[in-house]
Amino acid sequence: MARRLAVVLALIVPLSFLAARALPLPRRESPSTGGSGDTLPRPARKSQGPRQRGVALGLFAEDISFSYAPLLAEIASLGATHVALVVPLYQTNAGSTNLWLHTRLSPTLETIADTIRQAQRAELEVTLFPIVRLASPRSPSEWRGTLAPADVDAWFSSYGQQVGDLASLATLTGATRLVIGSELSTLDGDRARWSKLINLIRAVFSGTLVYSANWDHYQDAHVFDLVDEIGVVGYFNLREPSGPSDVHSLADGWRRIARDIDANLSKYDKPFVFTEIGYRSRAGATAAPWDESSGGAADAEEQRRGFLAFREAWTEPGLSHARLDGLYVWNWYGYGGLGTTSYTPRGKPAASAVRQILEDLERE
Repeated sequence: MARRLAVVLALIVPLSFLAARALPLPRRESPSTGGSGDTLPRPARKSQGPRQRGVALGLFAEDISFSYAPLLAEIASLGATHVALVVPLYQTNAGSTNLWLHTRLSPTLETIADTIRQAQRAELEVTLFPIVRLASPRSPSEWRGTLAPADVDAWFSSYGQQVGDLASLATLTGATRLVIGSELSTLDGDRARWSKLINLIRAVFSGTLVYSANWDHYQDAHVFDLVDEIGVVGYFNLREPSGPSDVHSLADGWRRIARDIDANLSKYDKPFVFTEIGYRSRAGATAAPWDESSGGAADAEEQRRGFLAFREAWTEPGLSHARLDGLYVWNWYGYGGLGTTSYTPRGKPAASAVRQILEDLERE
């Protein structure tokens, strides 16, 4: 069965998107503009249905026989109803124009399909979440937020093929959401190119499209006009390095951030989700949640306080939930446990805080 699935996916998934790219797309012109080439936005919509009580799961295993089923079962038992399956796409450096699924560091299409079905058997609604990683960055400052491709059209063409294959796979397997981009800060202001890409994606995927903007750039992500849900990666600094790190002080930081989010995103009458919320179990994590560098002292309590502060500001019973339509905790992949400094809450005090947050989102 697995071999048959591999053959079917190898043939159908790329061909379905290539066929869609070969077909002429219908013109979607606005009467007021006479046709600008932009995707005609779907009707703006407020929160609909239950909130997304999500956890992200990176498909990062290098062992091709690795099964994500046990991790998915843990995510479901935590109280999650949604899972974001994170698929790393690779390019050589920030100036490159060609992207691919890495033969060692990315999952195969067959693995992605199997994992989607495993998630569905665990009664989790699936979001496919591609992210761009650099195989050989030219400096420590290069990452997906600083992409500067030598040929922008070539980059969008290559990226579109990869995301298009995932869109076709999402359709075949019943995934309900697709993140069309995440943290692409130097490129997400290019409305015209994103519009063309999104037209192609919509030709093969009728589900919900999300764009995930970086925490320090979400005000300028023009892609928000073109998608169904607004996503923000939530690695905001909650304090200065020398500032207090108690829960209430950190929650005050989140309340300030919430006011800024309201002010900047109120013009979009669309669902808003945190596509990533997470803290490393490392000293200083709440002062620089985005810092993935190595080293540092393990501090599981600071990770826990970060999640408790988020709860106090965003989800605790008695608060207004008008701003938040869901979230995805980053990231359940990894061994976890006390003494480690990774993002995963597995085996750490933060897991109980995550459970509380997910329970809060169930309440109206």
